[in-house]
Amino acid sequence: MRRRLLVIVFVLVAGLIVALGGPLVRASAERVFQTSFIGRVEDTAWFADTAASALESGRTGRLEAAADRYDELYDSRVVVVDADRRVVVASRPVDLDTPPVRGALLLALADRPPEQPSVVWPWDDQAFVLAESVKRDGRVLGAAVIVSPTDRPRAAVAEHLTLVALGCLAALIVVVLAVAAPVVRWVLHPVEDLDRAAHEVALGRLKTRVSEREGAPELRRLANSFNVMADSMHASQEQQRAFVAQASHELRNPLTALRLRVENLEEFVDDQRGLSELHFAVEEADRFGEILDALLRMARAEASEAERGPVDVSAVVSRRVDAWRAAYARAGVRLTADVPDGVGALCLPDCLDHALDTLLDNALKFGGGTPVDISVTRVPDGDDASGARAEDRGGRTVEVTVRDTGPGLSAEELAKAGGRFWRSPRHQNVPGTGFGLALTRTVVEAGGGELRLATTVPHGLAATVRLPAAPAPSGAVPTTDPA
Repeated sequence: MRRRLLVIVFVLVAGLIVALGGPLVRASAERVFQTSFIGRVEDTAWFADTAASALESGRTGRLEAAADRYDELYDSRVVVVDADRRVVVASRPVDLDTPPVRGALLLALADRPPEQPSVVWPWDDQAFVLAESVKRDGRVLGAAVIVSPTDRPRAAVAEHLTLVALGCLAALIVVVLAVAAPVVRWVLHPVEDLDRAAHEVALGRLKTRVSEREGAPELRRLANSFNVMADSMHASQEQQRAFVAQASHELRNPLTALRLRVENLEEFVDDQRGLSELHFAVEEADRFGEILDALLRMARAEASEAERGPVDVSAVVSRRVDAWRAAYARAGVRLTADVPDGVGALCLPDCLDHALDTLLDNALKFGGGTPVDISVTRVPDGDDASGARAEDRGGRTVEVTVRDTGPGLSAEELAKAGGRFWRSPRHQNVPGTGFGLALTRTVVEAGGGELRLATTVPHGLAATVRLPAAPAPSGAVPTTDPA
């Protein structure tokens, strides 16, 4: 919008400057023209007076010499004709039948004053044609004609036109930079605040508000409406989070009591089928408890107001790899890591720890026993592993990727993965609640990062946590050796 307003102001100011500069240019051109025209009129009158004696006496030598000298000095052709339009003296041949010369001669022979030509502009190369009647005792003996080029007056007009154009351009630049740009910035400042606030709200920061005291009345009303909308959204979300957290917490006690009562029934069940059903009931109660715990963690994560800060990615990844190495060794799964020293990123506290625990757990459970690899890379602006442009705000992006070569997910499953309660139909019998990736995505995005899932070639799954980069912290943990 700022660019559009500046263009509109630029066009309006340019139009105003042209409207004011046009008369100035025309007045300057008319002044130059008048000076040149008056000089040619006086010269023509002198030749007319001199030609009167020459035409009466028939001695034209002096007149011819004067005409030749004048032509040599001013590059202007001088012609003297008698009353019958016969050429008596000519410094150079002139076609008397051309419209400008013919019209001027007819006026002069009719003893009428010459007409003033129009203003001569730089792009008009038409010559001055002036004719003055040669008279003696009131009788018209002929006419003196001067055909003068307009190179000099046109050059002077062009010079004035250039100076005025440069002055107008300088004035336009000064007005736009010194007046228009600050005014447009001042006018659009409330709109930019609204835009930034709307972007913050879209990112989930519902406590963002804008000032209601700046800008035009319409913008102040819009700011008030925006704040009311943000308050309503924040209150609604808080109520929803509070309900989920409270419901999850309140259900824990009756669920625990129910589980204990079901377990206590074991001594009263004699047949094997009854015991099997009782054990299934206990397992379902445990699964229900895991879901309630996941809901409670999700509500707490969404309600968290922690600020993101610098995190030593190298140290965190190395620490989590060490923590998971024993579990992978027991399962017979090879775990490798490529972690360069001194890689830092911006995220919420413990965000990367939680994300790595979830991704390493999923790779161990769903990777089919295939090797799992963790890599940490720095990605410059405009590049990432998928060829998309980096969206981070720090100039660079840090990517932490957990990759396996197991069965992976289909394209349809990838589109749904990370949703709450979603699990692949192939993994329904594997322990879990379907909340791990959803909770990880929520925590990562709350800190300005991104969680991406992609298939690998020829098969497998790559889960990448992308975080805005930060200056590398000191004391980074060395690269972890393959387990």
